[in-house]
Order: sequence, then C-alpha cells, then structure tokens
Amino acid sequence: MTDVSYLPGYYPFMAPARMRYVATLHGIRPPAISKGFDFLELGCGFGSTLLTLAAANPQGSFTGIDFMPVHTRHIEREVAATDLRNVRVLCADFAAMPADLPKFDFIALHGVFSWVSPELRQHVLGIIRRHLKPDGIVEVTYNCMPGWSSLLPVRTLLRHFAERAEGDSIDRVRQALTIVADMRKADIPLFHDQPLAAQLVDRLVQADLHYVAHEYLNEHWTVFHAADVLAMFAGIGLGHAGRLPYHHNHWELCAKPQFARQFQGADLSTLETLKDHHANAMFRWDLFSPRPREPWTPRQRAEAADDLFFRTASPQASLPHTVTYGGVTAGIAGPPHDRMLKVMGQASWSLPMLLDEPQLSQFTPESLIEAVDAGMAMGLFRVDGGSVIDPIPPVETILASRLSVPLPFNRRGLKRPDLVNEQVGLASLTTGAGHEIGDLHAVILDELISGGTRGLEDRIADRLARTDKHLREHTTGRPITNPVELSKAVHAICADFFTTVLPELVRQGIVVWDRDQAVGKAL
Repeated sequence: MTDVSYLPGYYPFMAPARMRYVATLHGIRPPAISKGFDFLELGCGFGSTLLTLAAANPQGSFTGIDFMPVHTRHIEREVAATDLRNVRVLCADFAAMPADLPKFDFIALHGVFSWVSPELRQHVLGIIRRHLKPDGIVEVTYNCMPGWSSLLPVRTLLRHFAERAEGDSIDRVRQALTIVADMRKADIPLFHDQPLAAQLVDRLVQADLHYVAHEYLNEHWTVFHAADVLAMFAGIGLGHAGRLPYHHNHWELCAKPQFARQFQGADLSTLETLKDHHANAMFRWDLFSPRPREPWTPRQRAEAADDLFFRTASPQASLPHTVTYGGVTAGIAGPPHDRMLKVMGQASWSLPMLLDEPQLSQFTPESLIEAVDAGMAMGLFRVDGGSVIDPIPPVETILASRLSVPLPFNRRGLKRPDLVNEQVGLASLTTGAGHEIGDLHAVILDELISGGTRGLEDRIADRLARTDKHLREHTTGRPITNPVELSKAVHAICADFFTTVLPELVRQGIVVWDRDQAVGKAL
C-alpha cells in the first residue's frame, strides 16, 4: 500500500530486554548491550518503536528502513526535534539496500513478512543473512494458521469489493467494509456458521481505516504455517529462538493437560505446529538466532544475561494468581512464589541475585529459575533491561515535589495537539524500553509538570472543552456534558493517574521528583 500511510504505534515486544529474555529461556546466549549495540528495523513506518527504543537506549545505534517517504520524513523531523543522535533512517526498498549498511545485533520486522511479495521476502531473508551478527537476534511477525482458517473469507470479501470501488485505499476499504458489515448484520450463513469471522467484522468496523486498508487490501497478503517460516530461516542458517508473548514458549499454557503426550519427544517444528493448533493461533512473534541452543545449568543461565532484571508486574500482585489463555486456565500458588513475592517486594532482581539471596536458599536453583519463567509466562513478573527505582516515596510526597520529565523525547510526546484515545510511548532509560500511557494521562502529566496540582482538574476540564472532546459514560457511551458530572469524572481520572500511572513513571525514571523543591500545592 503506497497511497495511504500506516498507523503509528509502539510495540513493547521489540525491546531488546524482551528478546534477550526469551533467547535465554531457550538456552541461547543473547547479544550483550551495555557497551553498545546495533538495531535495525525493516519497515519502520512512522518510527514510534524505533524512536522510543533509541531514546531509552542512548548506548545503542538504531537504523530504520521504510520505502514510504511520508514515514521517513516524519522520523527525520522527530529526530531533529528530540536531538536523537543515535538514529539513522533510510527511505529505501528492500531490494536495493545501501552499500554501507553495517551488521546488527538485533533485526526486527513487524507487519512486514506477511505483506510483501515472495520476491521481496527473499530479499528480506538476504538482508538478514548478510547483516545479522553471529550472536544476533531476529524478530519477525506474521499471520499464521490455523487461526486464519475461518477468517480468510473476510479478507477475500474486503478485497473483492474494494477492487470494484472508487477512490484511494481509504475510500475503497470504507465502501468494502460497509458492504461486508451489512452482510454480517444480515447473518448470512458465512457469518452465522463462523462466529469468529462475524466477530472480526465487528472489530474492523471500529478500527482505523488506515489499519484495515494496509492489513487487508495488500495484494501479496499471505498467511503462513509456522513450520514453513521455520524452514525459511533454517535455510539462511538461523534456528528458532523462542516467541512472544512469553506464554507461547510453554506448551502447558497452549494446550490442555490431557494432551501432554502429543508434546513429549516432539521436534521443534512439530511442537510449534501443535501449540498453534491447540491455541488456534493467528499471529506469531518469532525469534531466530544463528547461535545453537545450549543445555545450561541454572547458574549458567543466570550469568548469560545478568543484566536482565525481574520484578512483580503490579504492586498489587498476590497469590493465588490465575490466568486464562484461550481454553487453558493455569495458576500460581504456594512456594516458591509466595516467598519470592515477599522477598522481592517492588525491587528489581537479576537471576544471580535471586540465586544468591539467603532468604531463598531453601529452594533449589532449578526451582527458582522455573518460578521466574512461570511468573513471566503468566504475567506475575516482568523483565526490564535495568534495575528500577525502589523504593519510591508515597504519592503525596511525589505530588508535593517539583516534578520533571528529563528526556526531550518524552516531553515532546506529552504535547498532545489532539486527544484521539491512543497510547503514548514514553522512553525509560532505566528499563531500556518504552512505557505506554493513554493520551489523556499524557495530558494530565503535561499539565501537572507545567502547572502543579493546584487547579489541575479545572485545567483538564477546560482543555477538553477547548478541543471539543468529551468524556463518555462507561456503560452507555453517553458524552458527559453536565458540569457536575464532568467534574466528578475528571476527578476520578486524575485520582487513578496519581495512584496507578504516576508511581510507575517515577519507578522507571520517566518522571523525576525533587524532594528539596516541594511546591506545597494541593488539589
């Protein structure tokens, strides 16, 4: 698609820490990053992820390549406005890469592999083969079977009607989607018999048309079986190094226990195929590496990436902790997780620190490593590329202090010309990754930094009124226009920001507080 731009967006799974953790999970030594690294994103779009990661990792060098000038010009403007000197952006076709392109520790391509022609796909594989360092990691996403088996008719219909419509891609996909939505409302057998297809149409009606056009009108749109993609990368000397989200690395979280025998002794390709079929996967985030898998001891595993730090995903984390992925429900309760939660608190812990902690000495190194991996897979823990700030002061102390946002990239991100209910990616030097907040929360933070807490709620309400934006009642979607109701709604939103959003921003070093410059302002 060349006549309409794509959507901006930050993708957390592209952060080096996430990739490095998954690699170690499979016995693959990841690239070291503390003294510098090189990161390439193929098909970087507007560069939201590329720029956020560059701001969060000043020791790294980031290169983005995209063939649409509207995308690359935007990145160039953002680089200039935020003084990001570790970013290079190239407007180029994958079939004609610059001669001076170096080798990279990380190569990422999100939303590319399923959307380019077979010829360009071979060029992509050639770029990876030539420019990936010997210990590098590739991250590739693509549409996969069997999840698309019942959804393919939706894509066929959208493309069919769009080809017969007039206008640019947005006009054509709007007309096509209107026709398909009418067919879904009429409950024709296609949608009556395939409820997942009906649900997809319902979601697309609410989606941004730029996304729908790029996703469904692409001439070369392709859906893969995982085994075929694994074979393609094996052909350039890369083995599978795991996948994201984290739970997909554990068959127990993809299939019900009674099917355990299917996975016993299965080779890698069969294992991934079975997991996808049990989970009805429709999209994959795969990692590949030229390094072989090693049978590490727990200590070797810990030392392979001693700069990865783990912490509880939420200050409210407790046991029992239960999750449901598709048709599989699993939980965590009892030791060693109960003891780990007490010992870890809100601080960050590397694997060597956990193995050496006297309060956890009653547990074997194997059980502690397994507990970390289970906690990661089920969302009890999270991984960062650095140790977060802990402890942080009470929120009342934070709010009574002078607050600042040190990074120019983040300060620019907080300046929202419009509120469109989108996520804003902020860069954390502490974690080496981005952290997303809603654009309304970004406005609250901007007002808080510039004007303090006094009159904050009134300023937020006035800003909504000036931009003709309305808060909506959760259950009915009704715009809130009554001044009393609006005041209550803004108060609730600000209170939520203070108790849940702001502490995490401080913990990650995105917001800095100065205890020696208390402002003494209250709502």
